Amino acid sequence: LVETGEFAKAASFCPRLLKDNQKLWEHWIEFFAEKKQLPVIAPFIPTESPKLSMEVYNTVLTHLIHKDPPALLKYLHIWPVGIYSMEKTISNVIDRLNHKLDHQSKDLMKALGELYMMDKQFEKAIQVYLRLKSDDVFKYVRSLDLFRYVKGCVRQMMDLDQDKTVELFMENLHRFTVREVGEQLSNDPKLLHVFLHALFQKDPNLGAEYHNKQVELYALYDPSSLRSFLQNSNFYDLEQALKLCKEKKMYNEMVFILKRMGSDSDALMIIIYKLQDVKQAIEFVESSNDDELWEVLIKHSLESNLFLSDLLGHVGDHYVDSLKLVTQIPENKDIPQLKSKILNIFTDKMLQVSVQEGCVGILKRDCAELNASFVDIKRQGIMVDNHTMCCFCNRYVLNVRKKQKLHVYWGGKVAHASCYEEEMARREALREHSEQGLAEMEPLPDMDDRKGSSSMQQGGGGAIGRRRIGQPAY
Repeated sequence: LVETGEFAKAASFCPRLLKDNQKLWEHWIEFFAEKKQLPVIAPFIPTESPKLSMEVYNTVLTHLIHKDPPALLKYLHIWPVGIYSMEKTISNVIDRLNHKLDHQSKDLMKALGELYMMDKQFEKAIQVYLRLKSDDVFKYVRSLDLFRYVKGCVRQMMDLDQDKTVELFMENLHRFTVREVGEQLSNDPKLLHVFLHALFQKDPNLGAEYHNKQVELYALYDPSSLRSFLQNSNFYDLEQALKLCKEKKMYNEMVFILKRMGSDSDALMIIIYKLQDVKQAIEFVESSNDDELWEVLIKHSLESNLFLSDLLGHVGDHYVDSLKLVTQIPENKDIPQLKSKILNIFTDKMLQVSVQEGCVGILKRDCAELNASFVDIKRQGIMVDNHTMCCFCNRYVLNVRKKQKLHVYWGGKVAHASCYEEEMARREALREHSEQGLAEMEPLPDMDDRKGSSSMQQGGGGAIGRRRIGQPAY
C-alpha cells in the first residue's frame, strides 16, 4: 500500500498490524514523517498501550503547528497532558505566531490559549482569550475562579461583552475596589456610566466617591434615570447638580433638588413658569404642607388667565381652599369656561363632604361595636380552680378547711385577701423607713386592674372544683 501511495489506507491498518509494539509504531511514524504524511497516521497514533516516546508526539504536534493548526486544536483536546512537552509546544506555537501568518493566527492563538490553560498559566491564557475576543474567558473565570486575573482588564472585557462583564463584577464586589475599575474606564465615560449604573442599582452606597461624576454621566447618557439617582443618593453636591441641571434645562430634576435644598418657593416658580404644569404645582404645594406656598401659587396664577383656568379645573380634585382662590379673582377678568369650572368645584366639594360624612358614620359604628365587645370581655369571669396559686404566699388559693376571701386581677393573678393586707402593711412600714420609696420594692400584681369587685368569698366545706368569678360557686 505504501509503495502504491495509498498512505491513508496503510495508516488505517497500523493499529491492527503494529498492535502494542512501541518500536514498530515509532519506526512507521518516522517513515510517514519522511513521506510528509503525518496527518494521515496521526488519528491512529496510540497514547497508551503502547505509550510512545515524548519526541514522537512532539514531532507530530510541531508538524501540525506549521501545516494544520485546526488539527492541532483537535489533538490538544484528545491527547492527554504529559505525553508531549508542554514547554516545547508552547514555544513552537509562539515562534509560529511571530511569523504573522494571518490565515493561521486565529487557530494558533486558540491553541496557545488551550496550552496555557492546561499548563495552569491562567493569567497568560486570559490575555490570549481577550485578544481573541472569545466568550470563553467568562466561562473559565467562573469555573476556575480566575477573577483575580481579569479585574485589571475591565476595558478589554467591556469591549468584549458589557453585560457579561458587569454581571461578573457585580458577583465579585468584595474582590475589587470601585476606584480600581473607575481608573481603568476613566477614558471612556460611556463604559464608566454603564458600570457605575449597575453598581448603583446593586447598592446605592457603593461608589459614593463617583456620585458627583454620575450626575454628569446620567445627564449625558441616561437623562430619564437621573431623577431616580438624585432621589436615592446622598453623596452628591446639590449646588453642583443644580447648576448642571440648569445648563441642561432639566426642570423636573431642578424642582427635586431645590425642594431638597429647602427652596420650595423657587421650585414652585420653575413648575409654574418653566414646566407650566398646574397639576404638578398643586401636588407640590400639597406635599409641602405650607400655607404660604398656596398664596404664592394663587398670586402667580392670577397673572395668567390660561393658568388660572387650569388651576380652577384641578382644585376640585384636591384639598385646596377653593374659597380663597375664587374670592381673589379680580372682577371683569376673562377666564375661559369659568362657569363650568366653578360648578365642577362645587360638585367635587359636595362629593368630598359626602365621603367624609360616610367615613364618620363608619367610624362611629366601629367604635360602638368595639365598645360593646370591650364590655362583653369585661363581663366575663376569670377561672379559679384547685391549681391556682396565691401570687404572694405561693400556696393554693382554695382551701376546703378554711374560708377565705380572694382578690382576683385582670392579669389572671389571684391572692388571698389576708396575704394582700399583710403585703400592703409590710410595704407601708418600708415606705415610712425608706427615703427611696417604692423604687426598691417589688410591684404589686396589676393593682389597678382588679376584676369588678375587689374580692370574692371562698366557700367552706365539701370538695371545691373549678369556679368562675362573677358566677355562683355552686
